[in-house]
Amino acid sequence: MLTFVTAVTAGFFVYQFVFSLTEKMKTAFPTQSLQMESVNINSTCITISVRNFASVNVRITGIYIDGKAHNLTENIVIPPNDVGTIHLHGTFAEGETYTLKIAPSLGSPLVSYVKYD
Repeated sequence: MLTFVTAVTAGFFVYQFVFSLTEKMKTAFPTQSLQMESVNINSTCITISVRNFASVNVRITGIYIDGKAHNLTENIVIPPNDVGTIHLHGTFAEGETYTLKIAPSLGSPLVSYVKYD
């Protein structure tokens, strides 16, 4: 009986430890590490400002415009709790809506729809 009580008590403490550890991991590595702050678009460039909510540096690994990969001309790394700026050069038509997908090194991709008015 004493062994059973000891095992249950130890299980309770292990459960609490693992649960608190997973909660810490969720705050350190959120599922959505980036949030779009602002977007400016003209006929030759889309300028995007994104905020990093993760507790580590996040690198932009890829950007897609309407499902097509866009060539990154620079290595973009956004420090924790900071805003990074991304410049996408190309030809953009007035009145069109573009689907932007930003793939970070941490978390899920950030998808946004941008209309050029």
